[in-house]
Amino acid sequence: MTNPDTAAQEVAERVRVGRNFLITSHRNPDGDALGSGLGLQRLIRRLGKTAAMQVRDGFNRALYNIPGAHEVAVTDTLPPDYPNGYDAIFTMECPEVERTGYPVLPGPVVNIDHHLGNTMYGEINYLDLEAPSVGEMVMQLNRNFLRVPLDAETATAFYVSLASDTGFFRYHNTTLRAFQAAEELVRAGAVPGDISLWINESNSRGSIKLLGLCLTTLEVTPDGKIATIELPKHFFADAGATPEDTEGIVNYGRSIDGVLVSALLKEIDDKTTRVSMRAKPGIDVQAVASMFGGGGHKAASGCTMPFGMPEAKRKLISILEQVV
Repeated sequence: MTNPDTAAQEVAERVRVGRNFLITSHRNPDGDALGSGLGLQRLIRRLGKTAAMQVRDGFNRALYNIPGAHEVAVTDTLPPDYPNGYDAIFTMECPEVERTGYPVLPGPVVNIDHHLGNTMYGEINYLDLEAPSVGEMVMQLNRNFLRVPLDAETATAFYVSLASDTGFFRYHNTTLRAFQAAEELVRAGAVPGDISLWINESNSRGSIKLLGLCLTTLEVTPDGKIATIELPKHFFADAGATPEDTEGIVNYGRSIDGVLVSALLKEIDDKTTRVSMRAKPGIDVQAVASMFGGGGHKAASGCTMPFGMPEAKRKLISILEQVV
């Protein structure tokens, strides 16, 4: 693996010599995906260059408060002039190229990520497993090489990235490095109370109804170590909710005393189930996700299982029982 500082320098050089850039992230983008991408976009633009961001899927409405979020294109196709019209496409927080939802290869791909198991698919692979968020990695890149002064809007984007991926400084990736980054961002104008308010306390009615329906399916295995929550497709219509309203549901299982792993099973169709997993320290759900072509962090991973929800649940619990 390339040294993160060396890779960051390569990324900075690509930005310096280029003029036009595209930025994307993983499907169903979260706070780190959008915050890191929009922060990078602002840095590039402040250098007098052009940068656009697009993602494959829509995102939670609270994240539209990030400066620049309303400019993000939600589309299932790459621009017609890709790849020849771009000096690089930045893939933010995508351990596998497929996570983008786009055919970005072949192309001038710059892979910026902090996930275990990244497949190193880029022309440049800026990977830092110790980083609390991808946004913090872009901050390091800027601090050491680009040296663009942070304004309040850019700081806000990076703070969303950092706070989201550390669970607002509750998870075990909340290191000294995370707090040092937070200090830098607050000094630059980010307002933690405002950001927490519009991310944590601005839920749609549909999202709360959806949470209520999902929690009626909550089950815990007899040993009390594994919690499962189910999300049949019809719940969205029943609650008046959208796929973007599922953020955070899986964490309710993990919050139960004694539970080591929580899994949210989302019905895609009668032969496909999307699984999100969250684990307490010492349990590696990334290894479980990788069995089905997924990935993520040891404590937070996801995958798609080629089974209907009942069978996927049985197989998943069987595997997790061995893990815990």
